[in-house]
Amino acid sequence: MVQLSNLLLGTFALASGTPLTRNDLKACLEDAISGDADRAQFPAEKSFITNDVKYFNLNLKHQPAAVMYPENQEQVAEVVKCAAKYDKKVQARAGGRDFINKCLGGADDAVVVDLKDLNALEVNQRSWMATVGPGNKLRNLIEGLNKNGKRFLPHGVSPTVGVGGHLMVGGLGLATRQHGLSIDLLEQIEVVLANDTIAIASEKRNSDLFFAPPYVELAQLELKTLPEPKEIVLFQYNFTSENPTDISEALKAYHQVMRDANLPRNLGASSSLTRRTFFINGGFFGSDVEYKTLNLEGRLPKMTAKRVVPRTSYIDFFNDIMQSASSFPDAANMYNKDTVVTPGTMPANSTIDAFVDHITTADDGEAGWSFVFDLYGGASNDVAKGGKAFPHRDLIYTLSAATTSDGQTSKAAEESIDTAFLKLQGNRPDRYLSYVGVPNYKLKNAQAMYWGSNLARLRKIKSQYDPSDLFSTPQNVKP
Repeated sequence: MVQLSNLLLGTFALASGTPLTRNDLKACLEDAISGDADRAQFPAEKSFITNDVKYFNLNLKHQPAAVMYPENQEQVAEVVKCAAKYDKKVQARAGGRDFINKCLGGADDAVVVDLKDLNALEVNQRSWMATVGPGNKLRNLIEGLNKNGKRFLPHGVSPTVGVGGHLMVGGLGLATRQHGLSIDLLEQIEVVLANDTIAIASEKRNSDLFFAPPYVELAQLELKTLPEPKEIVLFQYNFTSENPTDISEALKAYHQVMRDANLPRNLGASSSLTRRTFFINGGFFGSDVEYKTLNLEGRLPKMTAKRVVPRTSYIDFFNDIMQSASSFPDAANMYNKDTVVTPGTMPANSTIDAFVDHITTADDGEAGWSFVFDLYGGASNDVAKGGKAFPHRDLIYTLSAATTSDGQTSKAAEESIDTAFLKLQGNRPDRYLSYVGVPNYKLKNAQAMYWGSNLARLRKIKSQYDPSDLFSTPQNVKP
């Protein structure tokens, strides 16, 4: 989930203007959802934390003032109006899979608008445009598009991620190299502004609002869809060794593959690194003959094991990939970090050696951890910087890390992750930006790190449409 920092999106109707008969926040919010007690939850409820707040990161336990479950756009608008009246910040939540719990406001006392019931999904069978509610999870999106004409669009691999949050941070995935980001296929949005008025936004209409959806949360989106690939070669390569040198050699060889400017765009991959294993998981969106011509396996060291499944259907491919991604817990004490790697910041072999040496020998405080290298570039880099709010249009890959632990994550575990990134960055973190989809609560100058050269325009839009910072989290763009 990403922050609501300057508007909520949706096909919202204007608030009715009916005068309130009671004058407290709770009464106002209850009236906003037509008195349906199940749709307005407050801290006094015994199950408020477990059933409604549902912390993803157990290290960061902010308590909202309320969690609301609107069933339509009009109710969302009324909730926003109440929060503004009583000087509460507002934060929308689609999936809730948020590494620093900013979907709960990132601080105490926010009004959380849970969008789970805004989950429509329709595909126009003539234009192949999809109308999608943000409360859908990625699995719902994949299966819904498949059932409505075998359509798809580029997206991530975690089945429980909410569509609204995923698109608003870009929407990176295994098909990104061939077809771009999810947000690159976004055609139109409808929004409710901080003053509870409605606007339709596209590239030709209210273009500033259309540019700014990283700071909004959606109630409805219109997206182009594409025909599903006819066949995919699923591939998985495993490099396991007790010798850190073997792991380093595999990672260095894979970096040579990733830096190849002629790498086919119909290749997508995500790889994970733990203390003793480097694992590449991906898909070639084409035939087995084309995959073999690529000779990807021949460019890598000897593997411990491999799995290659040609002629895989799109839906079977992503079911397989999502099964692997489902291993991450629904809630945990965790610490996460991310960096973006471009052609100018690709690590040297000596830097990779230092990185691997650190993660295989460092004291991590007995926490479990992993690093993920997500291969991008290709079509995602065809969009000019400044064309969309997503700023990373010179990507080769992103590196993200997660450490989980029993109980509060230790300082040693956090420092181990931080040091690993410094090793890979050659002790030059100033050369690297970060991806807002994997936020880090300690990140300094977070706005600039997340949005790069687009920050100035985003600040201007924020100042125009949400000058009081109603839709707010600690790291969002400020007016």
